[in-house]
Amino acid sequence: MSSNTTPRTERDGRTLRVRPTTTVPPGTAVRHFDELPERAQQLLVEYDERATIAVTPELASVFADEPVVVFSEYLRVELV
Repeated sequence: MSSNTTPRTERDGRTLRVRPTTTVPPGTAVRHFDELPERAQQLLVEYDERATIAVTPELASVFADEPVVVFSEYLRVELV
């Protein structure tokens, strides 16, 4: 992946789970892809359906509200 990700061994990093979804639970934040910062967009463009992605704390903060992102499909982003 790109420099937006960090090795799993980095102590300060966070891990995101990104997965397709067909539903948006009530109260879930919904963001459109083009509203995300460029670094977050790049992460989702490079998403390759792995179970989790290690990211820097700064990038994790973009997804702190665990949104559903409207991209080519709905993607549920969760901090784990």
